[in-house]
Amino acid sequence: MNKVFPIKTDTACRLKWGWSTIFLSTAETASCHRCHRHDFDLETFNFHNTPEKVKSREQMLEGKWPGLGCEYCRDIELAGGESDRITNLTMPGVPNPMELESNPIATNVTPTVLEVYFSNLCNQKCTYCTEFFSSMWAEENFKHTGKSWERIAVDTWASSNTAFKNVDNFSSNKQKVYKWLKENGKNLSQFNFLGGEPLFQKEFIECLDVFDQHPSPNLKLQIFSNLNIKKDRLVEIISKIEHLIARKKIKSFQLTASLDNWGPEAEFVRFPLKLDIWEENFLYVLSKKYINLIINSTLTPLTIKTYPKLLEKVKEWSKIRKIFLYQNSIRQPENQIIDIFGNIFEEDFQRALALKPTETEEEILSKNYLDGIRQQCARSTPDIEQITSLFHFLNDMDFRRNISWRKTFPWLIEEFGKYDLR
Repeated sequence: MNKVFPIKTDTACRLKWGWSTIFLSTAETASCHRCHRHDFDLETFNFHNTPEKVKSREQMLEGKWPGLGCEYCRDIELAGGESDRITNLTMPGVPNPMELESNPIATNVTPTVLEVYFSNLCNQKCTYCTEFFSSMWAEENFKHTGKSWERIAVDTWASSNTAFKNVDNFSSNKQKVYKWLKENGKNLSQFNFLGGEPLFQKEFIECLDVFDQHPSPNLKLQIFSNLNIKKDRLVEIISKIEHLIARKKIKSFQLTASLDNWGPEAEFVRFPLKLDIWEENFLYVLSKKYINLIINSTLTPLTIKTYPKLLEKVKEWSKIRKIFLYQNSIRQPENQIIDIFGNIFEEDFQRALALKPTETEEEILSKNYLDGIRQQCARSTPDIEQITSLFHFLNDMDFRRNISWRKTFPWLIEEFGKYDLR
């Protein structure tokens, strides 16, 4: 499990070899969240060794950057920071594809990590998200523009009863995922169920049933959740997972709780988040010591200033047990990239860095990654086009959602004023 990744070129990426993502609603795949998605053949269901992925691996063997989204890591590394690529090269507990044992330069390999986006069904509409990942965004866009993704009825616990799909035979295609898991689940080290919001999707319960009937005793099951759900529903789902672990149907369960910052700013960004509900549910999960618990934060101009407040809360919760922290920045939408205002967040980054723990190797990696984002901002200059775009976007959100960015982010009034945006 802890073997070093054997490919040593300057651009080699463990994710490109071992990680696969399936976007089932659009029949697309990728091997990194930073990279472009592309089609794969649903009939053969060969989602990991597509021509695009094999070519990218071949280019990395030559020390070349493949493009197609790999520029994200390239730019961070050029700025002197620690990219996703570098972090994953040394991440503990991540196995290599079995083919690399006998051929360390193999380009047709078996994934060790699989994650699936079944649909966009979600109960939130975060400012940096889109209707591709959120049915709430799709509903809002349809209400205000009359345009949205193809909409279909789904069986769900969510308040919204629609989600999109762009491919035919969605029901039969998800059965192909279950079939693949039944046949190959024992070879996976990790399966990520992604959304939308997994705790609102019936497919998540169906996956639990697959593992119950076809055990994968070495598997870590992981979800990314906004935890904005009624507690009794959360308790019901956690009990099912506890059953699987107790009977060695899966090895472990990891819940990555998505939260970017703290206070009214957090509820604005992850609308319609209720922090009191989030904290109650988080403390319940925190009490379940068999659950590996992570908080993942997305850093944007709207979240970085109160990210340190979240770190202070984490310090308080960590008195109960250890919580791992991770953070990322975004490439889309461009008007919420962390550095569009130039280097105005240096003090906020320094406050956050001072609060980041460094007791473990993972914590050191996470802090170095945050410092890489800081360095990216330090080398940037204001992007007036994107600043203007963000100004109009926030005004639109106020109109759509009956909220006020001026009350929530008063510092932005002065910042926008520098560019005559009032």
